[in-house]
Amino acid sequence: MSAAFDTINRSQILDILKTIIKEDELRIIRCLLSNTEINTKINRSSKAMPFMSNVGTPQGDSLSPVLFTIYLENALREIRTTLPEPNSSYGREIPSEIAYADDVDFIGHDYANIAKIQETLEKYQLKVNTDKTEFTLLLKSEEDWKKVKKVGSLIDDNEDIERRKQLSSTALSRLNNL
Repeated sequence: MSAAFDTINRSQILDILKTIIKEDELRIIRCLLSNTEINTKINRSSKAMPFMSNVGTPQGDSLSPVLFTIYLENALREIRTTLPEPNSSYGREIPSEIAYADDVDFIGHDYANIAKIQETLEKYQLKVNTDKTEFTLLLKSEEDWKKVKKVGSLIDDNEDIERRKQLSSTALSRLNNL
């Protein structure tokens, strides 16, 4: 996601929170999100006029990552209802997405579902960072996908295990040389 905390629609997150937290907690969060004033600096010395913001969550606030995670999870749940379950020739279930914080990888069999995903993300004002977006085809005839890293691991289990063994061996050698 791009500018993750800046895109949260405040009324949408409050509607989502109504279903999972108590009224007192909701009231506190509503106060946090209301009447947000932003000050900008153009140069080190000059300040522009402050202005009010009615989107996003406050940067640096410890609650902002939690609110974003809840907001994104709600969007992902909606996406899951529109996508077919990925088939697995390995005889086990495959998830429709892999997520870590605001990095989300969707798994599917064709490009047709991309429009559905983008439509739902737009509904939540979540912006896909196109510079970080990549499409990986998993074909038996081509093995380039085995070297693709997703959420810190190579897609192919055997390749990933070999890579991790090499990394741990290198780390152990460096430790022994200290």
